[in-house]
Amino acid sequence: MPEQDRRCGNDECDQPPRPSQLLGRVPLYCSKPCQRAAERKRRREKALQQTHRWCRECDQAKPIDQFTRPLAFYCRECISLRNKDRYDRLGGTDTAYDRNLRYHYGMTLDQYNHMRWAQGGRCAICGERPEKRLCVDHDHETNAIRDLLCAHCNHALGQARENPAVLRAMADYLERHALRDPATLRYTPERPARKRTK
Repeated sequence: MPEQDRRCGNDECDQPPRPSQLLGRVPLYCSKPCQRAAERKRRREKALQQTHRWCRECDQAKPIDQFTRPLAFYCRECISLRNKDRYDRLGGTDTAYDRNLRYHYGMTLDQYNHMRWAQGGRCAICGERPEKRLCVDHDHETNAIRDLLCAHCNHALGQARENPAVLRAMADYLERHALRDPATLRYTPERPARKRTK
């Protein structure tokens, strides 16, 4: 094949390969990106032809739909077990929460636990002791950490845009309507409202 007729080994490219790559009679690639694109295309074509794949962890052939990707080395079940084992080996939920606290608030899990102990494990607003972890409340303008709150109180502050005037107006609204006689309401429901269960 004459050198001027040689083309890049990538089907989607029509550039000639570099002179240093003209080795023998096999056309090579004009650049590394073209070579990588051609290899990706070959892998995709090979993956589409597969119906089963061998899992290296459980050492058995499984249908291709039990893998996250057609060319993955491990099946979904084995990947899940490996991830869980790695998560537990690195410390579990406490380590993950410590990393989260450091990233978002610049505090450690020990500092969080000290704050929780100082508050008696209760929300700083409503005084309830939730089953889940207390949320770290902070000022969004200064990023200063205030106290630990339950999820309900934390969301209430966020929905009120951390504006004390809005929160006072909400409290006045609830107190005003709690004193009204139900007979004077414009709309009276046919059946009583459902009570919220805790």
